[in-house]
Formats: sequence, structure tokens, C-alpha cells
Amino acid sequence: MAEAPTPTYQSLYRKWRPQRFAEVVHQEYTVRTLQNAILSKQLAHAYLLAGPRGVGKTSIARILAKAVNCANPQNGEPCNACDHCRKITKGTALDVIEIDGASNRGIDQIRRLREEIAFVPAETHYKVYIIDEVHMLTNEAFNALLKTLEEPPQHVIFVFATTEPHKVPLTIISRCQSFELKLLPPERIEQRLKEICKAEEINASAQVLSTIAHRARGALRDATVMLEQLASYKGSQKIEENDLFEIMGLASHETVQGFLQALLQKESRRALSIIADLAERGKDLELFIDELIEEARAWILTRLDGGELSLPIHADLPKLIELSRELLELKREISRAWEKRVLLEVKALELTQFSRGSAAATALSSTAPIPTEKVNATRTAVSEPAPAIATHDKWTRLLEEVKRDRRSTVHAFLLEGQPVERADLLRIEYDPKNSFHKEGLEKYTKYLEEVVQRVYGAVRVEIAWAENDSSNRESGSSPRRKSKSAELREKIKLIQEHLEGEIVN
Repeated sequence: MAEAPTPTYQSLYRKWRPQRFAEVVHQEYTVRTLQNAILSKQLAHAYLLAGPRGVGKTSIARILAKAVNCANPQNGEPCNACDHCRKITKGTALDVIEIDGASNRGIDQIRRLREEIAFVPAETHYKVYIIDEVHMLTNEAFNALLKTLEEPPQHVIFVFATTEPHKVPLTIISRCQSFELKLLPPERIEQRLKEICKAEEINASAQVLSTIAHRARGALRDATVMLEQLASYKGSQKIEENDLFEIMGLASHETVQGFLQALLQKESRRALSIIADLAERGKDLELFIDELIEEARAWILTRLDGGELSLPIHADLPKLIELSRELLELKREISRAWEKRVLLEVKALELTQFSRGSAAATALSSTAPIPTEKVNATRTAVSEPAPAIATHDKWTRLLEEVKRDRRSTVHAFLLEGQPVERADLLRIEYDPKNSFHKEGLEKYTKYLEEVVQRVYGAVRVEIAWAENDSSNRESGSSPRRKSKSAELREKIKLIQEHLEGEIVN
């Protein structure tokens, strides 16, 4: 006799996905509006659900599909017992079509959809098309979809879901009923996690659930996935806060507070030691910075409310605001950094060793890695002409102007070039291995001349192959800028000299 098949395991976030409007957490306005539309039979032909990931967009879309097709609806809710409801829940309903906008984004897919729409539903009252991440559709696909939205068949309802509503054309949005779903507050997420733990017999400390709820940043699905991962690791044992830090790549609250205190107390050695420990234990440094920002924000709110911080240091409000500003600047930089640890160490030293605006701080934070006095002294020793500081500033301003003009392609080409600035000429040189960038920039000569005039004034622009350094000295031009890797090496050397340390790796 054959053994009965083992039931397939279902992930917690799928198992606990809302199946009725009443089960949707913290989206009361959207839920009530949709229920009233169902009860009054005043359904729109298209809905747009916008909001961050993990807040219930797709779940609401599926519940709506069930509610409009349910054989025994109850106060605008699906019964979840009839054949239609069960098939939609399982994902086998012929008349509820879910489309991933990211992988079906072309005009051909939308044309096929338009052809299918003409056919009446096979089993239910309405055909419901749920298009997730609709903002990923191409402009041609949107234009094709627009024609359908202008004259939709009576038996069709569209539900669009997106995390980036600003990328959806206004012509589409204007033909939809739009809802902005909200991030869930930590207390609502924590309450839901307690319900899941009780039902699933997961043994987790209250501090763990609180930390997960805050770490999820308003996304209930993310919180549920984190809880499941921890439960899988611990089995029947109790999940403690230390497990959360070890498994999820997070730093402990004490570590976060300790690092912020080190920055405020100008303790560079302590700050670098914390960074080294996090890096050696494989912690995610980007997540660490997020936690620093969140903790600094909590301190600021405490100060604004007139409260005292339970810390061994005094941190006034202006100092905390400045620290938060620096951390936010670091967050923008670290996502693009090839060596995140070094960048975090540089920022820590900048905040603990130097006052803002000092020569050393400028050297650490700018693209010119050595203080001006040392550069001038070196140039004098080798009898090289010193370029005006303004020339470097002008090149930076040029890059910013191009960025402001939203000419990202030109900006990318310029980044690989090396400016050589003369009195009446801006020469942009390229290494032969960067021929693609040189030839690409040459296609935008007219725009380049226009933006250069804005920044440098009436100078000629020349795009050329790189010359050797001696020809530059003879022509009296400023030396070429160093590569990003060379600049970073000089920053590291400056840190080494300042701390009288040794580079071991």
C-alpha cells in the first residue's frame, strides 16, 4: 500500500497572508472603500495600489478578486468556502490573471492581454487582471494599455500594484482609483508576530519580537520572514535577542549605542575597534549604518520631548542633529563604495579626530586627498607650477552641472576622463583602454561646450588621448587627477600617518 504523500510545507508569510479584508493590518481606509464599493455595486474598472513592499498590496488585490466573484459574499467580504474563492486562493482560477510587470513589460504581452480581454469570463462574474510592479512596463506597453483603460469591457477589472507610483504615467493614474498603502507601525507588527508565535508554537522572547518589528521598517512580510528564519534555526528552543543579531547580520543595541558614543566623545580608537569587530564577524555595514541613523533619530526625539538620555555622555540637540546629518551623508556614499569598511573608518576618523572644515577633515572627505600645504610644498620642491584651487572646484562643478541637467550618459563618460586645465583650454584626456568613453563623449561635443562655458567661461574644449606627465609640465597645465583607487590609497595613508599606525591589509 502506497504511503500518503507528505503535506507540502508552506512558508509563514504565505500561511498568514490575509484572506479577508478584516485580516488586512493597518490599511483601514483602503479596505473600507473597497468593501463599500462591492456592497453598493459601484466597482471601478481599474484600481492602483501603491506602497512599499510587504504592506499588503497583492493580498488586497486577491481579496478584491475573490469578493467580486464570491458565490456567497458576506458584507463585502469573500466567504472563502465557495468554489470561486477556493480556486482564487489556490491560484488556479481561470478568470483571475496575475502578471509580473517586471518580466512581462513589453508591448507584445499587453497586446495579447488586450486580445484576451474581449472574451467573457469562463467561470466567474469578472475577469480580474492583477499586474504587479506595473511601473516596470515600457512606454509602448503603457500606451497599448491606455487604449484598453479608455474603453474597458464591463466584465473586466484591473488591479495595478506598484512600489514606485511616480513612474506610472499620469494618463494611467487618472483612469484608476488610487490608494496609497501605509507602512505598518512597529506595535502593529509586533502584535501580529505575537499572534503568529502563539498559533505556530514559536518560543520567542518579547525583546526579539520588538526588535524584529522595528527592524522590518513597516513591512509585515519582512518581519514574518525574519521570524520564520529564526524559528527554523532554533527549532523548539527559545529565540533570544543574541540569535537575532547572529543570524540576521545585525549589530546589538549596545554596539550601536557604543559606536555613537565613541563618535560623540571623539574616541577614534574605540570607533575603529567596533568597525573591525563588525567586519570580522561578517556583519552588514550598510545595515549597521541604518541602525545608527535610527538610534540617532530616537535620541533626537527624546531631546525634543525634553527627556534625558540614559547615556554616560551629554549630547545636546545641535550635536545630535549634526551627527545624524553626517550619517545620512555616509548612507548615500556607502551604497556605491567598493570598500565599505574603509569608507566607514574614514568617516569615523573624520568625526572623531577633526573639526568640520579643518584642513585634515577636508583632505579626508574631498577628492583631493592631501592637505593643500603639503601639495604646494611638494610642487615647489619639484619645480612644478601649482594649479589654482579653483580649477579642481570647477571640474567638480562641471560634473554637478551635468548631473543637474540629467545627462547621466555624459556624466558617466566624464567620470572616466582626466581633466587637464589651462588658461584657455579644458582638455579631457582618456587612457587608450577607455576608448569607448572617449568616443562616446565626442558624440555630445555641442552640449559639452555649452556646459563648459557655464562653468569655465570662454575656453576651448578638447577630447584627447592621455599624454605623458612631462608634456603636461612643459605646457604649464595642471596635473591630471588621480584615479579613484589612487585617491583612496592616499586617504588611507593619511589615516596611517595621523594615527601612527601600520597598514596590515
